[in-house]
Amino acid sequence: MQEGRCNLKLNVEDIDGEHENAPTMAPKPHESLWFPGGDIVLSTNTYLFKVHKDLLALQSSVFRDMFQIPAIDVDADNEQPVEDNGVGITADLYEGLPLVALAGDEGKDVAHLLQAVYYREYYYRDNDKTPIETIISLLLLSNKYDFRHIRNEVTQQLSRLYPKTLAAFDHVDEDGYSDDLFGMSRVYSDYRLLKACHLADIIFLLPRLFYACSGFEVHWIYEEVDEAGGLDPSCLRTLLTGKSKLDLALRAFIASLPDEFRSISCPTCKVGAYVSRLHQQEGSHLSAYKGHALAQSVLNNGCQLCTTEFANRIEDKREEIWEQIPSYYGFPEWEELLERFDETKIQSVLAFDCRVQSSFAWLTARTPRMPAREADAVVGRC
Repeated sequence: MQEGRCNLKLNVEDIDGEHENAPTMAPKPHESLWFPGGDIVLSTNTYLFKVHKDLLALQSSVFRDMFQIPAIDVDADNEQPVEDNGVGITADLYEGLPLVALAGDEGKDVAHLLQAVYYREYYYRDNDKTPIETIISLLLLSNKYDFRHIRNEVTQQLSRLYPKTLAAFDHVDEDGYSDDLFGMSRVYSDYRLLKACHLADIIFLLPRLFYACSGFEVHWIYEEVDEAGGLDPSCLRTLLTGKSKLDLALRAFIASLPDEFRSISCPTCKVGAYVSRLHQQEGSHLSAYKGHALAQSVLNNGCQLCTTEFANRIEDKREEIWEQIPSYYGFPEWEELLERFDETKIQSVLAFDCRVQSSFAWLTARTPRMPAREADAVVGRC
């Protein structure tokens, strides 16, 4: 799946998106995204947005390219193209301004995206109380329309919440589920975010989210998938296949503990110490098998030195399994995934900075003529 692709409907045939004979409600101007100085109107099923072409082009390569498309007006009598009007899109108008319908996008989702574009305080990547609906809308639409700066902000927030190191993910498992995340219990967020990242093809986050969603019994996973509105069949298959591989690796790890202890134990412990209660060790996440706690739980009569060495060996085995996590779900190793993300982020920042510099003259010239609220919104996001 390529990032930055979208489906833009440039002419309006049925603006409310309903069947001709069905009762419909015309979209209405959005209260906080209808700027007097706007020069284009975006339409969705519920809202109209009067916004600025240059600001959208500054942050989105998709809108920038779309606005550069030569406008073609069609004469209704002879269906022949008439002279280009210089708008860059087809000649449908709303109150004298070019009108663009965003095919397939819900009005509330577009509103989340545009408010993040215009109002800096609307989205803050360190605020984990942002509603899940906002996070998902920003993730999906910033990816669809290639608002790279917003997409990077959201993915960096998710990267912090779903870290790539075992120690950090242990902390999430032990403490992260005691508090809500994005306005709901964290476990419910896990599946919704997996669905969104799979749709948006945010590859570097997917192994972490698959792992987070694998820590439960299969019947419970199905219940949560239903609560999240379902998963793409390939996504669900990847989740269940990866969970099966993870569970198998954990069982093999537990079964290997007696041999692991014998390989590091002193002569005295080889005779008098032993490993037991392996059948009581349960859990589909590595946090259930931390070195010191697991050694204390299964080792009997071991000396302090051997117990410590055994705990260290357990930690080594946990790290080995963690390094294999991406492969269980069909992905490259952690470092390669992170390199891809870093390269994308750097390219996005450089591209965004260049667009800011090239558009600074436009903002400087135009902002004084805008109403105060509008000027603050535009300049604040740039």
